[in-house]
Amino acid sequence: MEENLNKISVAIPTYEASGFGAQYLSRNLEILSKQSFKNFDVVISDNSENSDIEKVADNYKQKLAIKFFKNANRGMSVNLNNCLKKCTGQFIKIVFLDDFLFHENSLMDISDNLDESTFWLITACEHTKDGSTFYRPFYPRYNHMIHLGNNTISSPSVLTIKNFDDKLFFDENLTWLMDVDYYKRCYIKFGNPKILNKINVVNTTSPTQTSSGITKDQIKKEFIYSKEKFE
Repeated sequence: MEENLNKISVAIPTYEASGFGAQYLSRNLEILSKQSFKNFDVVISDNSENSDIEKVADNYKQKLAIKFFKNANRGMSVNLNNCLKKCTGQFIKIVFLDDFLFHENSLMDISDNLDESTFWLITACEHTKDGSTFYRPFYPRYNHMIHLGNNTISSPSVLTIKNFDDKLFFDENLTWLMDVDYYKRCYIKFGNPKILNKINVVNTTSPTQTSSGITKDQIKKEFIYSKEKFE
């Protein structure tokens, strides 16, 4: 890992998102540009086949410290892992492309709860369908059956991890259960997460989510894979 330059690297894995990718990224970067906490950079790993995402990133380089990487290797976990590998901050705050920070003090709240003993932190979240109205506030907790799909933590957008050589990466064999598998391994390696029961993230529910295209057969295969992995 390179020398730590910032306290937090915000990791955003990007893709076309059925034509909405550039719009989602623009919303994300605009919110990041207004954060009261400033000691962060933004790392983008882009799976897109066109340049729309890159153009948005270029437009925000006057407002934010952005590192943009084109990634030809497709896949949710593959792209996110590439993002994690490029981060140089002391901590990595994951934000999925269609999700976003809830308010201008979100990164400050997260930063205030990070210290050397923090290996993984999870925060409460809201949900949205249109980006402006919110429903179902969600307060996370860990459970020992989480790897089988009982996700009591929510998406990786609620997650911040310590950035060091021994950090964990996402299982590239998984899509549907990639998040809960990761949480299970974090618990095994680092113990219980630090929980910030304050809403700092918004998860978007939309048909453009990568997980929305997963078949029942793939879900079944991932369930069996995850069950056998931790037996």
